[in-house]
Amino acid sequence: MKGFVASFVKGQVLLLAPQPALIVLILFNRISVYYSAPVIISLAVLWGWFDYSGKAQRRGASVLRKLERLVDDFGRLNFQEGGSSNDERIISLLDKASFESSTRTTPQLAMATTEKIKEVYFTLELWYHSMRQKVRLLLRKAGSMIEYDLLEVVNEFIEFYGEFVEKVAEGTLRLVGKGDLSSLEEEREAFSTFKTQLAELRGRANAFLQSLHDDGLPVSETKVRALELDPWFKTGTEASPTTQSSS
Repeated sequence: MKGFVASFVKGQVLLLAPQPALIVLILFNRISVYYSAPVIISLAVLWGWFDYSGKAQRRGASVLRKLERLVDDFGRLNFQEGGSSNDERIISLLDKASFESSTRTTPQLAMATTEKIKEVYFTLELWYHSMRQKVRLLLRKAGSMIEYDLLEVVNEFIEFYGEFVEKVAEGTLRLVGKGDLSSLEEEREAFSTFKTQLAELRGRANAFLQSLHDDGLPVSETKVRALELDPWFKTGTEASPTTQSSS
């Protein structure tokens, strides 16, 4: 509403400014103000509406392009499989982890949990492709898009991001932490890279959502879920008291 009022005021100024002759004629009663004023106001309203609509469309297209980059970067990080030796997807840890019977898990339970996480992963991958297609379709019809469509796809990205971090990323790390981490020592560096890239992506997503909130778009959240689990770091902190006591 504020945007339209600003466009209307701008329209009034632009329509009246180049018409000093019309104002003079009105002052000298050559043209009736009762006839000219409604015409000027109506033109200002129409101009204001078209100006406001154009700004809203350009803003919507700009938001969608930023969202498209976030969605594409998320897909490259989490769904694009690299070579067998450099697959840095978090899900790849499940095929490299080894489990023995312990108080924390058993090979059978670990296998069942692995299958469950992978099932969720593939479901989310389908969701990802559907969401990416939706963003691209909205970009094509940005001229006729309404704010509800934009808000819906932004909120969908927030929900999708949280579901992946909670059920796939954290689920994988929680399970891996119950196994033999020494067998994954070579993957520790790859996980560190993944964690850094995901944190950078989260920072961009949070800045994007905060800007939408500041512009008055009622997004469901201004921050996406953070990845907080690190099984290697936990092992290191747990081992330090033992080291200190033995010394």
